[in-house]
Amino acid sequence: MDEIMSTNQRAIIMDLLKIKFQGFVFWERIEPTLAISCSKIPDVIGTNKKKGILIGILKEIKEFLVEEGVTPSELAFLDEEIERYEYTKQISLYEEKEGCVEPEIIDKYSRLGYGTEGVVGIHLPYNYEQLSKLTNEVYNKTNLIKFYISREKTIYGKVIAEMYEYPQKVPVATLIESKKENKETGEPMKKWIVLFGQRYSRNEYNIIKEIEIPFRVYRFISESNQEFILLTAEEILIGDYIITGVTTQVDDFRALTDSSKLPTKLPYFFAQTIKNRIIKYQKPGDFKANIRRLGISKKNLFEYPFAIYSKKYNKKFIMKHPTWFKWLIWAWLLHSNEGVINEYPLHILIIGPQQSGKSVLLGGLHINSKETRSIFSGSSSTLKRLVPSFKYQPAKLGYLAESNRFSFCDEFLRCLINTRTLKAGGEREESVAIMNDLLEHQKREAGSGVSSVHVNMTSRVLAATNPIKGIHCVEDLLNSLDPSFCSRWLIYYQGENHIKAVRKCKDSDLKEYNFELDSLDWVSIIDYLQTIKIDYKESEIEEILNSVIPLLSNTLRNHYDSRHRHHIGRVMDGIVKARCLFEHDMSFRPVKKDYAMLRKIWVEIIKSWVQGDVIKELPLKDRIDYLPENSQFVYEIICNAKKIFRTDLVESAMKDLTKYKFNEAYIILLDNDLIKEEEGYIKPYYAK
Repeated sequence: MDEIMSTNQRAIIMDLLKIKFQGFVFWERIEPTLAISCSKIPDVIGTNKKKGILIGILKEIKEFLVEEGVTPSELAFLDEEIERYEYTKQISLYEEKEGCVEPEIIDKYSRLGYGTEGVVGIHLPYNYEQLSKLTNEVYNKTNLIKFYISREKTIYGKVIAEMYEYPQKVPVATLIESKKENKETGEPMKKWIVLFGQRYSRNEYNIIKEIEIPFRVYRFISESNQEFILLTAEEILIGDYIITGVTTQVDDFRALTDSSKLPTKLPYFFAQTIKNRIIKYQKPGDFKANIRRLGISKKNLFEYPFAIYSKKYNKKFIMKHPTWFKWLIWAWLLHSNEGVINEYPLHILIIGPQQSGKSVLLGGLHINSKETRSIFSGSSSTLKRLVPSFKYQPAKLGYLAESNRFSFCDEFLRCLINTRTLKAGGEREESVAIMNDLLEHQKREAGSGVSSVHVNMTSRVLAATNPIKGIHCVEDLLNSLDPSFCSRWLIYYQGENHIKAVRKCKDSDLKEYNFELDSLDWVSIIDYLQTIKIDYKESEIEEILNSVIPLLSNTLRNHYDSRHRHHIGRVMDGIVKARCLFEHDMSFRPVKKDYAMLRKIWVEIIKSWVQGDVIKELPLKDRIDYLPENSQFVYEIICNAKKIFRTDLVESAMKDLTKYKFNEAYIILLDNDLIKEEEGYIKPYYAK
């Protein structure tokens, strides 16, 4: 951080805030609020009273910034300032306020909202026990039943499911009185208000009045993987949020109403405020200004998804993968959903041997994705863990529905093998059928006789797996699994060149990666670009789509015809947006090189499906695209020369290839009739 020149405390705090956040988009909007807060800081803090005022103001500033979407990690400097003046641990302060409500607070809220009953949001950080006392004390003064939602906690996380399609009437406050009466007065011995989730004996008390408020009910997972039942007055979509409110635990089975019971031991979170966690850009100009502020270009950002941290060297290094493959991953990251009836994304399945970079790729992408769930491993799991299951209370939604933007699955085929087939009970068939709907992002109601939940998968899947017994190629895979399930994936069977490039790369060959980008900025970029739809030339896509058909067997053709028009469109959509991001091109219109990159990616994917001799079924002009890179390299030398002596060809090629690799590439070209030898010269097949 830059040097602070101010000397008084209020100026120091304001300088710290300015240095940290003046480069942010929202700085001009929040600066006046921060300046007012800092102006309240006392000049002298020697007394406990003034020290307490300072600490309180710093905490208010921190809470304000959190609500504006700033992550706690970016506020570490404020925590340091607070700790500098605060000698009592936070846990002690929390214990001191348990159940304690000052009389002036009770008087204040007794005067507010006179004559009305219902839900009231308050600015105080009261816990549920304090709110219970406040409710009862206010009732004693006013005879009005209030349910207060405080600002006890602010939590980062994700809404993963909608429990009910419509708002539920939740009994938030119930006025009860004891059945036993005072013998002298004839009045009940006790009369009080129990809040939602608090227990009392129905045998000992009568219900006098119950306040029911309609709430939307959701499942929510925090960053620390703690799960809540979220109740909020507003309807929200599945996604990332910052929620502020109060928590309570429900110990019995009457969680909502008599007609909607939800047996659960999960804590309930009553939300006072809900804010989108990620910056939502409203127009291209705002987006362009931010990527310029972040210093983004192709030179520094292209390798961002492929940079992995090494503990050994305490540095980030760029993973070794073919350039076309990295463009495919970028397309997967950025493409928008598409579909005739419902819109769904592209899911990719990568099959390859051990030590071919698959797991490392998943790990690097996951670290920057802000996903709360870890990478799914199929080594010791079944498909049941991926999809909703109602054998538990509460129901488990499964990894796919609990993920937000991205689902990362390792050893994917292994979990298929671990799942029993039809003869043993049909778990695989049942799970695959459920997964088919999820992969298409179809909203489904699932449940048991006790409870139900509306599951809507929002993520796109990148799955990787080693080949399993009996699966030696894509055609083997298609013959082993349900065709409708396979059609929902773009399958890539890692080629020999890709595998060799990864395996032969030594630590010393890896390039260091130094560009820094906050994960929230990264996610906000992804979110914005996924909302943009690219208008490309259908005829160009159709030509690329049809060009590979002669390579395909009947089995591969049936698989290809099902959904690959959708898949190739999503790849094109993502390629255009990736290039426009690197070039700061806000037109988002495809250009010639985007179609060329799509052709390269598509050829490499389809080439991974077929066996060598099938390439000879293609027209001569198309064969070169499906041959190994070394053969393409040698062929380019020959074509550029038009005709060349073999000795000259060997001399040119061996600047980059060994003699063995040259001979191998040369034989492949001859075998595929792409070159011919005449009178000591070597020419391309089309030369006269």
